[in-house]
Amino acid sequence: MLRPHFSLFFLLFVWITNAQLKTPDTFLGYALGTNFTRHHQVVDYYQHLEANSTSIKLQAYGKTNEGRLLQLAFISSPENLENLESIRKTHLQNSGMEPGPKNDNKVIVWLSYNVHGNESSSTEASMKTAHALLTQYQDWLQDTIVILDPCINPDGRDRYVNFYNQTKSSPYDSKGLTREHSESWHNGRSNHYMFDLNRDWAWITQVESQQRLKQYNQWLPHIHVDFHEQGINSPYYFAPAAEPLHEVITDFQKEFQDTLGKNHAKYFDQEGWFYFTKQTFDLLYPSYGDTYPTYLGAIGMTYEQAGGGYAGLGVDNNENIEVTLTDRIAHHYTTGISTVETATKNKSVLNKNYQAFFKNQNLKYKNFVLEGHPDKLSALARFLEHHEIKSYGLEKNSSVKGYDYQKQRVGNTSFSQNALVVPTNQPKGKMAQILLEPQTKLNDSLTYDITAWSLPYAYGLKANATRENLATVPFPSALKPNTSLSKKVYGYALPYKSFADAQFLAALLKADLGVRYNSVPITNSGKSWERGSLFVLKGDNLKKDSYLEKLEIIATQFGRTLHPVTTGYSSAGPDLGAAEVHLIKPPKVAILRTDQASTLSYGEIWHYFEQQLEYPLMQVDESRLESALETMDQLILPNGYYGKWSNNDLNDKIMEWVRKGGKIIALAGALDHFANTEAFKLKKKEGPETDTTLVPYEELERTEISEITSGSVFPVSLDKTNPLSFGLDRYYTLKLNEDAFSLLENGNNAAYLSANTSPAAGFIGYKALENQKKSLLFGSETKGRGSLIYLLDNVLFRGFWYSGKMVFANALFF
Repeated sequence: MLRPHFSLFFLLFVWITNAQLKTPDTFLGYALGTNFTRHHQVVDYYQHLEANSTSIKLQAYGKTNEGRLLQLAFISSPENLENLESIRKTHLQNSGMEPGPKNDNKVIVWLSYNVHGNESSSTEASMKTAHALLTQYQDWLQDTIVILDPCINPDGRDRYVNFYNQTKSSPYDSKGLTREHSESWHNGRSNHYMFDLNRDWAWITQVESQQRLKQYNQWLPHIHVDFHEQGINSPYYFAPAAEPLHEVITDFQKEFQDTLGKNHAKYFDQEGWFYFTKQTFDLLYPSYGDTYPTYLGAIGMTYEQAGGGYAGLGVDNNENIEVTLTDRIAHHYTTGISTVETATKNKSVLNKNYQAFFKNQNLKYKNFVLEGHPDKLSALARFLEHHEIKSYGLEKNSSVKGYDYQKQRVGNTSFSQNALVVPTNQPKGKMAQILLEPQTKLNDSLTYDITAWSLPYAYGLKANATRENLATVPFPSALKPNTSLSKKVYGYALPYKSFADAQFLAALLKADLGVRYNSVPITNSGKSWERGSLFVLKGDNLKKDSYLEKLEIIATQFGRTLHPVTTGYSSAGPDLGAAEVHLIKPPKVAILRTDQASTLSYGEIWHYFEQQLEYPLMQVDESRLESALETMDQLILPNGYYGKWSNNDLNDKIMEWVRKGGKIIALAGALDHFANTEAFKLKKKEGPETDTTLVPYEELERTEISEITSGSVFPVSLDKTNPLSFGLDRYYTLKLNEDAFSLLENGNNAAYLSANTSPAAGFIGYKALENQKKSLLFGSETKGRGSLIYLLDNVLFRGFWYSGKMVFANALFF
C-alpha cells in the first residue's frame, strides 16, 4: 500500500538532490570549450557529481606512471547502483563468464575518453555527458548502466594541456602556423613511456592498460565507444566501420553499428554537421579500443572528431572553417548521448545477440597446441590468463593433425606431454582464435594497421591449429628452483633459452657478479652447454663479498635452476678458462634523444629497459652526445628518420669512440643513417616501382599496394653460431614496412630472409616480396675494437614480440 507513495517520495528526493548539481561551466568557472581542463579539475568535478547525486558512483582503478588517478564513473538509477555487483554478475551470465541463466535485465554501455592525450575534446565532453545523463535523461537509467572512463591517459592529457596553456596567445590564434599549434617532440598523444595506448588493449604492456583491462573484464559491456580526434580537415566519423572486418564479427554487430550510425546522423543532420561512415577505420587489428571490445561481444566503435594536438582552442582548416574546441565538445557529446539512447531502446535485442555471440559455434579451430621452452609457454599462459583465456597441458605425447605453423600447411605435428593447449570452447574462444590463429583472413588488403600478430610466431613456438578434440590436464606450474648453493664447487651455470634468462643475466650484472658465456658448444660437469650458456664461476667472484648469497637470491627471484660446475676441465670443447668462454662486461647503455627519432620507438626502448629488462639506461640528448660518449659503452639509435652519415667533427668522434670499443645498436629506420655510405658496408636495396602513368586516379592507392606490406610475418634463417641468435630455437620477424637491405659482404649476417622466402601471415605486395628475398634482418659490422649492430625490423614493436626482446638482449650483452 505504501509502495507508490514511497516511489514518488524517492523520485522527488532524487530530483532535489540532482538539482544541486552544478554544470561543468558553473563548477569550473568557465564555459566548456573556452579553456582546457586539467586532469585534477576533471577529477574534482566528478567528485562533485558523486557528492550531490545518488545516480553516480565513482570507482578508482589505479594510477598512471606519473601518479595521476584513473577512475570510472557508473551512472544509473540509485536502485541499480545499490545493486551494482549483483547486476554485474547477472550480466556476465550472458557471456558464460559467470554461472547462471541467460537474462534480459540490463544494458551496459561503456564510454572511453581521451586515450590519446592531445585528442583532448573528449574528456571535456565526458563532463557534459555525465551531467546531462544525471539531469535530463534519468528515464534511460532504469534499465541501463553507463560506465564512463573520463580520461584513459591523464599523463598525456596534462602534458598537452600544460603545453597549450604555456604557449597559446591571448586571445588564442587560429592560424595553424603559430606556436600554440606545434607540440614538442614528446607530445601529449602518448603516455609516460610514449606508448600509444590505443594499440595496447590486447598486449597490455602499459600500466594504464593493465589496470583498465581488469575492470573491463569485470563487465564486458554490450557497447563500447572509444572517443578520438583526427586531422583538422576531416569531418566527424562514426560507425559503421570500414572493411576489412574480421570474420568473427557477427552480422548483428555490423547491423547494429548501422542502427547507431543512423541515429547519430539524425542529430547531425538537424545541426547541418558534416560526417562520414564506412571509410578509413576498419575492424581488424585486435588491440584497438573498438576491435578488442568487438571480439568480446560488444558493439565496439571509434568516434573521430576533427582536431587533435594541432587544433588548440581553435584552428582554421583548409576550407577556412575554424575548428573550435566548443564545436568538438558538442559533436562528441551528441554521439555519446545518442549511443546511450539507442542502447536503451534496444535492450532486448542487444542482450539476445550478445548471448548468441558467446556460443562459439563453427569456429575455425577447436584447439591451439604450442610447444617450446617452458619459460616461453609459461609467459604465454600468463598473458592469456590476463585476458581470462584458459589454457591447459596436453595429457600425453600426441600427433596432432591441423594447420602446422612451421610447414605452413595442414599436416601432423608431434607434441610432447604438457605442451600448451588453448581451446576455443570457452567464453572467450573467439578472442583466443584471433590472438593465436596462424593467418588472419583479409577481405581487403588496405588496412589501418598491421595484418599479422599471431602469438605463436611472436613467441617462436612450434604450433598447430587443429579441429580435433584433445585430452588435456591442468597446465603445470613452474617448479620451484633448487637454489641451495655450495662454496665447494667451481661455479654454477644456466642454459640461455628465454627472455627470463636475459632478465636473470641483467640482474646478475647489476649486482656486480662476474658472468661468462661460451661462444662454442661445451660439455662440462656431465652436461652439454649450447652457445650462450651463462657461467657464474668462483674465479670471477673471489674478491666479491657474499657472491653466492647474491646469486642464490637472484636465482630464486627469477625462478632459475642453477647447475653446479665441478671443474673448469671440459670433457668436450674448450675448458672454462679458454678464450671461447667470454667474460661479460656490464654495458653502460645510452639511448640517443633526437627529434629525428620516433617517439614510439624511443618509448619502446625506454620501457624495455625500465619495466622489462630492469637494466640502467642513460637518456642522452643529441646536444650533449659528444660530452656523454666517454660515459657509455653502447649507444642505441631508435627507429626514426635520420640523415645520411657524413664526415663532420661529431661523427669523427663517434667513429673514434666505436673503434676504441664502443657499440652502436641501430633499430629499423636508423639503419638508413649508415646505409649506402662509404664509411659502412650496409647497403639498402632499391625499392620496387610501379608505372602508374595511365592508372586511373581512383585506382592509384590499390595499385601501389603491390610495393608495400601492412605488417607481415616471415620465417627467418638463423646463423645460430652468431651471438645475436643465442637462445633462439626459431625466429619469425614482423615486417612493418617494405625496406630491404642486402646481406653484409664478409660480415656477420645473424638472421636473414632466404632466396625463396614467403610470408607465414599478413599481407605483402608481390613486388615488395620479391625485394625481401636474400635480405638482411639483423647482423653486425666490426670497426676496430667496436661494432655496429643492425636490427632491420623493430624487434621491440609495441612491446609484444617476445622473441624480439631476446634479440635485443643479445645485442646488449653478447
